[in-house]
Parts: sequence; C-alpha cells; structure tokens
Amino acid sequence: MVRITARERLALIGAMTGAAVFPVFRAAVAGEVTKMTDSASDELAEAWSDLCASLQEASHFLQGHANYRAEENRASGYQMMASVLVKALEMHTRIDPDFPVFHVHDALHLCSADNPDQRYLQTRIRGGESYRIWGRLTNEARLDVQIYAGESTSLPRSTGFLAFEEMHVEPDGTYEVIVSPERSGRNWMDNPPDSARVLIRQVYSDWSVEPPGEVHIDRIGFEGARRTGPVSDEMARGLREAGENLKQDVAAWANLHQTQTGSDHATPVNAIPPPASTFAQGGAKDRYMTFSIYDIADDEALVLRWWPMGGTYQAVHLRDLWNSSLEYTNMQSSLTGEQCYEDPDGSYWCVLSARDPGIANWLDTGGLRRGYVAFRFDGIGGKPFDAAKVPTLEKVRFNDLAAHLPSDTPRFSPRDRSAALAARRKHLQERCHR
Repeated sequence: MVRITARERLALIGAMTGAAVFPVFRAAVAGEVTKMTDSASDELAEAWSDLCASLQEASHFLQGHANYRAEENRASGYQMMASVLVKALEMHTRIDPDFPVFHVHDALHLCSADNPDQRYLQTRIRGGESYRIWGRLTNEARLDVQIYAGESTSLPRSTGFLAFEEMHVEPDGTYEVIVSPERSGRNWMDNPPDSARVLIRQVYSDWSVEPPGEVHIDRIGFEGARRTGPVSDEMARGLREAGENLKQDVAAWANLHQTQTGSDHATPVNAIPPPASTFAQGGAKDRYMTFSIYDIADDEALVLRWWPMGGTYQAVHLRDLWNSSLEYTNMQSSLTGEQCYEDPDGSYWCVLSARDPGIANWLDTGGLRRGYVAFRFDGIGGKPFDAAKVPTLEKVRFNDLAAHLPSDTPRFSPRDRSAALAARRKHLQERCHR
C-alpha cells in the first residue's frame, strides 16, 4: 500500500474533475497507485502539483482579501482568477517564442484592468531575436505595439512602444513592424536582450464599424521551420511559471488601486482625480487615465459629466473591485466619446446607476453597489490635461435625476435600449470572432 501526501492529494483533487470520470483518482485515494520511476514523469507530476498548490494559494489570498467580505464581490473574484489562470496557462504552456501566436484577451476574459474598447493580443518573444508583426487595419481608432521585459503581466517594465501616430500604414491598410536588435524597415522596434513579451492594443471607438483588422507575428527565419510536440522539461517549467504568474497577477490586480487596510482605499470615492499618464507603470504611451470608486445604493445615481478632448480615442467604463470590467457585451457598462450623446453645451452627461434612467448615456452597474469608474484619453498630444475639463461626479437620488440633467436631454425608450444592446452584442461577436 502506498500512502500519498497532502500535497499529492491536493494535486489529484485539482487535476481530476471526479472519480467517476477518472478511475485513477479512486485508486490514488485508496493508496493503490505505485510511484512512478521515470524521472521526466516525476518532474511533470511535481510541476503539476506546484501549479495546483499555486492555485490554492491564490484562492486563499482571494478569500482573505477585504473585497471578499462583500457577497457581491465573491463570484466575480473567482471569475477574475479563472480568467487570469487561462491567460497564464496559454502564455506559459502553449505559446512558443520561436513559433509565436497571440493570446487574445477580449470580452470572454474579464480581468486585468481590461478595456471594453480594446482587443489585446499578447505573445512571448525572445530578447535579442528578430520578429515580424504584420496585418491590415480596418476601422480601428488606433493600434499600438508595446514590448515588455520580464514575465509579469500586471506591473511590467516597458522596453519599447510604437504609437499609432508613428506607424507607417500602406494605402490599402496593410502594415509591417520589425522587432529586432538592428534597425530594419519603416516601422522598427528595438528588441533588447531582456525583452520577453509583445502586446498589441487594437482600439475601437465606433462600435458600428466592420470587424477587426488582422494582426499576425512570425519569428524571422522560422516561418517554414518544423515544430514538434511539447518537451517534458519545458512543459514542467511552463506549468510552474504559470502558477507563479497566477499568484502574482491575482494579487496585483486585486490591489491595483487599493490598500488592504480594512475597507480603506487609496482611490477617492465618488470623486475623480485629474487624469495622469500610466506609461511608467506599464500602460500605453501618451494615454491619460483616471479612476474613482463609485459607491451608490439602488435608489441613488451618479451624474457624470465629461468633455471631448480632441484626441483619437476617449472612453469611460465600469469595473468591479478586482479590476475586471463589468459585463459589457450584453450590458451598457462602457461608453466611448463617439458612442455618447453630446449635449448642445459641448459636454457628455452620463448617468451611472443600477436602473435605466431613460437616456442614451447610461452606465449600467448591473446592481453592483461598489466598483470602479475608469477613464482613458488617447492621442491628445502629450500636453497637460486641461484642469477645467477633469470629469465630475455628483451623487443624487435616482428619482431626482431630471433636476440634475440638462432639460433638453433626449429620452431613450426601452425599444431604443434593446436596439442599442443588440448592436453592442453584434459588434463584439464580430470583433471577438465568437
């Protein structure tokens, strides 16, 4: 009879979905499994155990976090962790930097301070080697390419950035970007030895446009090379890296704008600070961002006012306290400047609430009492943000909304809302190819 340790039992529980499906689970619990003698198999089994242990550690962190005290944050916390796990496994066990493909972060994966208007494409690369990124633009508001050092996807260090304004695009929309240690081509990015990942942001401001353009990547010289199946030591290393990445990212996104000192938060509540650049923290270059925690009861609303800033893209959207976007395919929890109704006074008046206020510019909380409201402003030339146009919030009673909005604000009927949601869903089905 063979006794299994608690660590081995944890690995088995994490690996198996049920004894009826995997008879070996019953055998292991009964102590009928003999120990493997093959060293490679042992290493893989240990790596899988390490991954399961990392998953358990991340779960314990989640359960001990201040956010988890509120029932409304529990399911979304596990949804965030599951999405982070999917990304970590793809990045570390499926993506080969010699034969790169993109992990696509879209409406299916709500996590990591994601933006509803962006389609994120991310892959691993080898520092100091040469890659070709190519494709075709359709109606993106912008497309930016960024290179990062290290394995962290939460607070990474940027080693290079190619802004949309700097990119040469052919009249037919095609483009080519060379990432290499030596200058090459019209769109060139240096690939220093410590580079590890490339991230592409496809940004959509008008959701009525055609499906997204194409983005592809090759390591130069490997386009026709033969790739075989996984190797044991690489898979073992990838499983461990995925586990470490999972723990790191779950903690980082949970604490991105908040402290863990009880219920206190570093981000202001129902008050918006001036937008600032987040490039030093791994964000996009020349992008201004700002955040506030919103906190409203079911019979309350926030009246939000913001202004067109003249850039290539601007938007507002809602997140939960784990920094995951709220559902945005079948719920209007985000708006771009192009999607907003602009009042004759030259500003956008929006209402953030759980109930439909009957105006076009509704930000639907889905009943989430407390979350984040986030703003992005791209392509405004790097000039200081106009202090007179910092977005404002005012908490009011829901039934008193009419007194706090312009008197000529157009009404938006239930039929209008249904049509708007159908259009959102269609755009995201096409954008995400799902």
